[in-house]
Amino acid sequence: MNSYGFGLTVCLSAVLWGSSSAQEATEVLMTDSGVQIVTIGPGAPPHTIGLQGHRQVITMDTGARIYGLRYGVALDPNDPKAAIPGEGYIGMPQPVGCNWYAGGFFDVVLNGQSIGKTFIHSLTGRTTGNRGTTDFVFDTSQAVVRVRFVARAGEDCLLAQVLLEPKVEIKSVRISVRCYPSAFVSHAGRHVLTSKRDLAQGERADLNVADEWWTLYYDDVYDAGCVSAQHTGAGPCAVLWLPAQTEKAGFNVGGYGIDTVFQLQPELRDFRFVFFDYAGKTNDVAKADLRKRAPALLDELADFAFTDPLLARWPLAEKQAEVEQVLALVPDDKHAAAQYARWAKELAAQLELVRSHSAGAILAEAEAATTISQWQRGLPALKLKALLNKI
Repeated sequence: MNSYGFGLTVCLSAVLWGSSSAQEATEVLMTDSGVQIVTIGPGAPPHTIGLQGHRQVITMDTGARIYGLRYGVALDPNDPKAAIPGEGYIGMPQPVGCNWYAGGFFDVVLNGQSIGKTFIHSLTGRTTGNRGTTDFVFDTSQAVVRVRFVARAGEDCLLAQVLLEPKVEIKSVRISVRCYPSAFVSHAGRHVLTSKRDLAQGERADLNVADEWWTLYYDDVYDAGCVSAQHTGAGPCAVLWLPAQTEKAGFNVGGYGIDTVFQLQPELRDFRFVFFDYAGKTNDVAKADLRKRAPALLDELADFAFTDPLLARWPLAEKQAEVEQVLALVPDDKHAAAQYARWAKELAAQLELVRSHSAGAILAEAEAATTISQWQRGLPALKLKALLNKI
């Protein structure tokens, strides 16, 4: 079970995937914290205190906005395949932790069971052309689930896809998202704006999903830049989704956090969203921006290709030939030769399954991504050894 990302800096990511220079404006700059194991201390949810915590953060800098995505759970000492979420398991600590909540903003529930109770199979990130991709993959008893976030260079929104490979009949799909708009404050001035109405703190809404397919969350007291002794307003956040995938959507405009719950079409396997964090922008600016862009974004989201074309087309034969040339210069390194032979065999099977789009493709893609990362990370040291052998 692998949970390691692709590299610590975008420079490495660009090398790994053959994409353009990290200095170019068309590149999404990515960083990966790597896995961190901590002991969970006071201040955390009580049921997790004293347990070992598993943490990893991947950030995607588009030039217009930095989005950070975080996996964080407590480890179950009695079951290595299980996880114990605190307040959640997929969080968004950047641009700000209060909007799409850093402690857990996104939850997928299949047949009444949250996928967050299964320990993650892998969390990986990579740069491909003008986009960055972060994948959370879960191998649960109900289904293999990939939660993919895509950020594009120069853009300020984050596209998301939940892709399912069911193992049992899926009778219900529920996704909930959580935010604390603009600041962690209680009973200030929470609001949720839709295309049809503005709901104030204390109100409840069941949306007309045919006409209300985006929501903007804001606080009319703590607008962006509003400063008090304890808090500074960050600005609002928003989400957009596909009406055709949605049976019901609703929320209570709480006095602190706001949970929006989507009941989705259980026969579908592909669910899509667009997230905005408008940190630094006022409520009025964000409202005008979302109203203007929403129709085009809806069309774009429906047609967007979430498939990673570079991974599916990764030129294994060409990469093998490159490695074999280097290995010929270090004939005594039997370990490296055996390792690359094993990786080549694994990748051949993984990439074939990815290209087939058949059952098992999600896990094969996650494993191929990790194998490619290991392959490329080993090359610089191997090439240096070969160079030294020639001197």
